Amino acid sequence: MKASTTEKRVELGEYQVNYASEGSGPSMVMLHGGDKREDWSAWRPLMSLASHYSLTIPDLIGFGKSSRPVETPDHVAQARVVHELMERLAIGKGILVGTSWGGQVALELAIEWPETVEALVLISGTYDKAQIPRLGSVNRPTLIIWAEDDLVTQLKAGYLLRDAIRTARLEVLPPVAKNPRYDFTVAHKLETYRSDVILSIISDFLSAPWQKIAEPPEMEPELRGMAMQQGKSEEDKEK
Repeated sequence: MKASTTEKRVELGEYQVNYASEGSGPSMVMLHGGDKREDWSAWRPLMSLASHYSLTIPDLIGFGKSSRPVETPDHVAQARVVHELMERLAIGKGILVGTSWGGQVALELAIEWPETVEALVLISGTYDKAQIPRLGSVNRPTLIIWAEDDLVTQLKAGYLLRDAIRTARLEVLPPVAKNPRYDFTVAHKLETYRSDVILSIISDFLSAPWQKIAEPPEMEPELRGMAMQQGKSEEDKEK
């Protein structure tokens, strides 16, 4: 751990939340993924963001040194806890950065408390099907970063999120898992295996987020078809 990184714990209702903080500048809240081995330190490859931002990085409930209830709270409960943490730390508005399941938590927070979100950065972010029809209300500049060969959450999900949010920019990286020693999950861990390019993309986007949002290009026919088919399947399930 860097000497400038500090860890603290706070009581938030029934939970204890452990979080790390570093840096100064505009607030940035970073949410790790759903792998049980993850905690705030999953973001170490991107900690140089602390040069320009005040980073707050919690261990989500059920992870790291935060409370570990018998059942890990879902993304809705996690978003509520993150919101409470932001209130406790007097973060009135911040940039939310989420990877994998942390992206799903970030989306929920942006839907429920949009006034607390300056911008969103989603790195191979998952989503809940119930969130999709609600994402049109987010109206925050959103950067979505995906690897072309992500088999954990496939690229079609990135297009689906981009189109649902409407104020989003999708950056698709070329295949990541070219080394045969890597398994297919490598492409889902861009913050680790493509940290340099991720840092560059994030920094460029946040330099002028509203100006970086362009009219999205047309998707390839097969990708659009897959996204539409997925959306139709979800609608059929809800009927």
